[in-house]
Amino acid sequence: MKKSAIIVCAAGLASAAMASDGARPGHFDADGGYVPFVHQEGNLEFSGSMIVRVKQDLTAEQDSIARAMMADGFARQNAKVDYYIIDAPVVRGLGQPGDAENAFGEQLMATGLFEYAVPNWICFPLEIPNDPQYASQWHHPQINSPDAWDITHGDASVIIAFTDTGIYKDHSDLAGKIVNGYDAYNNISEDDGGSVDDIHGHGTHVAGCAAAITNNANGVAGVNWNAQIMMIRVAINSGGGAYYEDLLEGAQWAIENGASIVSASYSGVNYEPIQTMGEYIHSIGGIYMYAAGNSNTNHSSWDWQDVVVVGATTYGDAKASFSSYGLGVDIFAPGVDIGSTTRDGGYGYWSGTSMATPVTNGVASMIWAANPSLTNLEVEQILFETAEDLGASGNDSYWGWGRVDVGAGVQAAADGACFADWNGDGSVNTQDVLAFLNAWTAGDPEADINNDGSVNTQDVLAFLNAWTAGC
Repeated sequence: MKKSAIIVCAAGLASAAMASDGARPGHFDADGGYVPFVHQEGNLEFSGSMIVRVKQDLTAEQDSIARAMMADGFARQNAKVDYYIIDAPVVRGLGQPGDAENAFGEQLMATGLFEYAVPNWICFPLEIPNDPQYASQWHHPQINSPDAWDITHGDASVIIAFTDTGIYKDHSDLAGKIVNGYDAYNNISEDDGGSVDDIHGHGTHVAGCAAAITNNANGVAGVNWNAQIMMIRVAINSGGGAYYEDLLEGAQWAIENGASIVSASYSGVNYEPIQTMGEYIHSIGGIYMYAAGNSNTNHSSWDWQDVVVVGATTYGDAKASFSSYGLGVDIFAPGVDIGSTTRDGGYGYWSGTSMATPVTNGVASMIWAANPSLTNLEVEQILFETAEDLGASGNDSYWGWGRVDVGAGVQAAADGACFADWNGDGSVNTQDVLAFLNAWTAGDPEADINNDGSVNTQDVLAFLNAWTAGC
């Protein structure tokens, strides 16, 4: 069986458990107590199954023991990413939703053989619908879209993807630029008869934020005029909820099938499987983005190296009151009253990190369009380095790199910006190595090449890889 039936949960909203010493749910605190996962109605709900990953540095004997625990007929492996989905017949038991998941997770983590054992959450779109009477797209001048459009309108060779509720394909501001997508819940591509029709409305708005057709005397403008849109429908019903595994494996499918960037405007950013998938997507040349969430949470107990996590700003470059923030958030984008396409063929102004994330997707795709020779890591670096700094210099622990600036990003890409040209003299040579090592030795935040929040040997390796490649 692929998935169990959804468990309907009646409990009220609960915040995620966190031990006083900072231990995260699914791990043990300093006193040896297991920190349980907590049901959050309409945000993260238990499904009766788990996503489990064996530690990647075990001895052959330990690895064999750990994987034997998965070999009961109810586990299936995503071999490329190396995690397992443990279906409901194994973890479902009597008691309240989550009791079996927590008991099973504690059992696995106590062995010391597993990197994580996380609920296969039912995740939900992150949206805060707002007053539809706002009559302008204020965010475009804020992020300097017109400056970017003076250089490029985007490129149809760049496909941007969204794991969401579907898309209204006949919308006049979207029709004609939508490529073959994927129904992740049923594991069927559109070419094979799968449907990506929007069953909620969220996905159509998200897609328009990034890439609505522009300069057509109609409706709204997208950040990227020409990028093609790939929709990965993950929603299982009109409420918009989606299994965690479908969000993850839908993103995987997108990059493996031609998308350059894939983003998720859903709950669930703060659990390890997101990083696992981000690492794989990075390894095959793509970019994975995920919304920071609308709970005003300080995400400083984790920081995913291979995922661009996006928060939301207001008209005046303040943090949106709902937006989460902290070390785990890499960058911000406008996320209040963002005008975009709606499922009824019209337009609406919505707020949330759901909107900020596809805006950022659009910005990154414009950077790539301005210089198609860039690698995924170089696109991310330009996205970060050209952001409008809103806090301490560089990548700080509240604002990340700051608020996206598509005008500056596109200009830098068009000028051939390359972080391996550390001294900015227009060529990549030994002087750049010396300049970088000086910055690295001094602990300069700019030397945090891999954006993991610290200046360490991994940054030297990332710099040398780029330098060896000539950019």
